[in-house]
Amino acid sequence: MAERATIPMRRGLILLGLLTILGLSGGAAAAQGAPVILAPAERTTIFESLRGGDEIGRSPAASLSDTALWTALVRHATVELAQRVRPSSVDELWAIDPPRRQVESEIEAARAQGQLAAWIAVLPVANPRYRALLPVRDHYRAIVASGGWPEMPGGPTLRLGAVGPAVAVLRSRLGVEGYLSARLPGDTFDAAVGAALVDFQSHHDLQPDGSVGPATREALNVPAAQRLAQIEATLERWRWIRSFPPNRIEVDVGAAEATLYVGDVAQLPMRIIVGDPKHKTPMFISRMSSVVFNPPWIVPASIDVKELSPKERAHPGYFAANGFSRVDGVLQQAPGPKNSLGQVKFDFPSPFGVYLHDTPARSLFARPVRTLSHGCMRVEKPRELAAALLGTQGWTRERVDTAIAAASTQRVQLSQTTPLFVFYQTVAVRDDGSLQFHPDTYGWDAKLMMALGAKDAVISAIPHPETECGAPKSP
Repeated sequence: MAERATIPMRRGLILLGLLTILGLSGGAAAAQGAPVILAPAERTTIFESLRGGDEIGRSPAASLSDTALWTALVRHATVELAQRVRPSSVDELWAIDPPRRQVESEIEAARAQGQLAAWIAVLPVANPRYRALLPVRDHYRAIVASGGWPEMPGGPTLRLGAVGPAVAVLRSRLGVEGYLSARLPGDTFDAAVGAALVDFQSHHDLQPDGSVGPATREALNVPAAQRLAQIEATLERWRWIRSFPPNRIEVDVGAAEATLYVGDVAQLPMRIIVGDPKHKTPMFISRMSSVVFNPPWIVPASIDVKELSPKERAHPGYFAANGFSRVDGVLQQAPGPKNSLGQVKFDFPSPFGVYLHDTPARSLFARPVRTLSHGCMRVEKPRELAAALLGTQGWTRERVDTAIAAASTQRVQLSQTTPLFVFYQTVAVRDDGSLQFHPDTYGWDAKLMMALGAKDAVISAIPHPETECGAPKSP
């Protein structure tokens, strides 16, 4: 159980939390009581690094005291270095804690060594996906500042050919966010509106059918401030990681996607299936250690008691038909095509007992929303990933297929462990520059915004549920 922590919170969940963040009140230096005296060169360095940002906006240098500039720099560095909250103190499943930094002490040390400019220069997060989101955040801030977008009224499904006030609102709504030219007013659902709506749907994990049904109407009616909050939460989570090694596996739980990177180039992207809202897949960093072909499944007690044993009682013979047996009182499923882990499992150490694995339910990868597991991550391309990870050890795709066809359990240790990053993001900039929003299925955007925004409440860290995909066990 993580330690109890004081977690900032105030009413309004995402919206008010976001407003607090944008205000960024307070400052460490000012709290010390003594005025700060900066040299002219230091004033210039700090002012130029902060100009136009959240801390000083477009205030002229002459209007800012030395103490105000210093305080603004401390605030800015605290944000960039992800020192506002300890993720694991907010939620035990957020096991990606950035290194602790003594921000003001570091600034003072850099200043004493004449390295203030160099210290400030390395503050920005190097991750290109973080940087790509910064102008997007500015765009959505401008939308919020101008009043957001109109709310779609209730009513029947809107389709091509519809005419009326609801269509006029739809055209305006799509125009504000940039999916439809704002210079095309009217009240007719024409081909341009249909194309814009399909574009909107494809960028919000919706079925791109070009009509406004309940799910699309709900997505259209998410307030602009909440979309901005998603962006802010995503930026904060990127600050927890900041940069990646060139060779790695990334698992984005929010997008339900995984990618193997080699030399910082995406070599093997794939869809994944992640934990459902009751069995959330955690965020953590580890190293891939081994590949198991034809793994047995050690069934967690909770799944045994709540799901499988009731099936056996209702339909005697279910266990035998699906390869289940009890070994020393523990329910296990023998390797084979019906095994819930599929025919390949990827092991790595973690505090949660989760792993990546194959699945016999291949059709589920076609679903746009893939929060379906008990916490583990089912991968779309297990054989390809196994061959890629074991390639330096002489393994090919053909050798992987042969190992699986042998039908016996085989564990292969990786001679070079591969870093694994499992994180949760709900906004991404596509390669073409467009924006992709994913639903905040776990409610973690809202929870993070609350943690970043409040000053007056205590929340206990939420314990993670029992790991239900089974702790890794050597065959």
